[in-house]
Amino acid sequence: MWTVRSESGALHAVLIQESIEQFWERRLPFTGIESSPHYLARCPHADYGEGRDQWRQLPRYLREEGVRVFEVVSILREILEGATVEERRQIVEEVWRGMPSAPDAEELTVDHLLWGYPPRPFYNPEADRVVLPDFRRVAWPYPRDTSFTTPVGTVICNMRRYSRRFEPRVVKLVYEFDPVLREKVELIWDANEAEAAYTEPPCIEGGDVQIIDEETVAVGVGQRSTFTGFMETARRLFERDRDGEIRYICAVRMADYPAVDYMHLDVVINYPDAGKALVMPYYFDSEAVRDMPPKRLLLKTLEAVRAQAEADDRPMGPLVHPDDFREAGRCDVYENRNGEPRLVRRELSLVDFLVGEGKLDADGVIYVGGAPEAENDVEHLMAALMEQARGASNIVAVKPGLVVAYRRNRRTNAALREHGVRVKEWDDSYLDMLGGPHCSTSPLWRS
Repeated sequence: MWTVRSESGALHAVLIQESIEQFWERRLPFTGIESSPHYLARCPHADYGEGRDQWRQLPRYLREEGVRVFEVVSILREILEGATVEERRQIVEEVWRGMPSAPDAEELTVDHLLWGYPPRPFYNPEADRVVLPDFRRVAWPYPRDTSFTTPVGTVICNMRRYSRRFEPRVVKLVYEFDPVLREKVELIWDANEAEAAYTEPPCIEGGDVQIIDEETVAVGVGQRSTFTGFMETARRLFERDRDGEIRYICAVRMADYPAVDYMHLDVVINYPDAGKALVMPYYFDSEAVRDMPPKRLLLKTLEAVRAQAEADDRPMGPLVHPDDFREAGRCDVYENRNGEPRLVRRELSLVDFLVGEGKLDADGVIYVGGAPEAENDVEHLMAALMEQARGASNIVAVKPGLVVAYRRNRRTNAALREHGVRVKEWDDSYLDMLGGPHCSTSPLWRS
């Protein structure tokens, strides 16, 4: 079976999702509501053709390095082309479970799976109303979030964001019906099937899950993955770990809403090579890394921004509060106790845990935006914040010391190269800024 045993080892097989038209097409150009991504305002200036050409650089880069690429939309087409009527009924029942209406099995198309039922809006003259698709089920080209593979198998995610709640149902079809994935990938848990009653949803999203090595898994907990989701996931992984390989599963606190650029763990830290990490400065406290830019400067900057906005009495929306970041990056370490996750210690930050365990070199920390030139360098802080918002930290390693990164983040890419990391730059001028190369890939098999 295929497994993932690190974040920076050689990548052998990966899942990607060519649904980039979701960036620009079939949306009302108004500020959105969460009920359906039909109404989310997105990139009205973008060039669709150029955007598709740019996105297709990603699978080309991966294949050039010998990675086997599985693409969700093309697999869905192949599934429907070869499906029997009974298999089509099974797909409709699974994807439209709990919905008031669904397409007939015989008429089912990929557009139904992606765009909803009906797949396109239309005017009904008899009812004198416009009929909208029930729900868009594949909203963005970020398969990292909907499933993830670990040293013991693959998990289907439970999405916190309402507009993505049905997406895992569609992605799960790929694992169940593609002949290669059905043979090579073992689905060990669908987090949407949690049976216990919880006071918070058991959400777990792949953007929060990092396989540090064969014995260590880190999970961001906060805006997207809940603590309940973390505990249930840790329990399932420990139960499946028959050989006792997984020693630690860490809960890493994420910044709180409305700091939406910090929704997942993979937007603040990633791993270009063994012993190295690309880290968002000012996010993690650290006693192990002496030159870590201090979180205190970020908190003071947020205080100043709030004070200025309140003095002008012109807030344009919810403002991030310093408290939203105060505990961010802290790390609770759990071990396996007879299949149950048991808290064994608390660390100041994930960075300090990794350094203390010898999984990250203290001099292997690379900063988004490069290193500051002086102590309390506010201009560096702002430059780092801007590059982070443009996906600078969201790199993906193809093999040790080789990453794919967005071209637009010049300072960060230069810092990676200064630390001996080779960077394949992905043209990005027409691509979205909600995710990057890491979000756009879901490793299926990695050394």
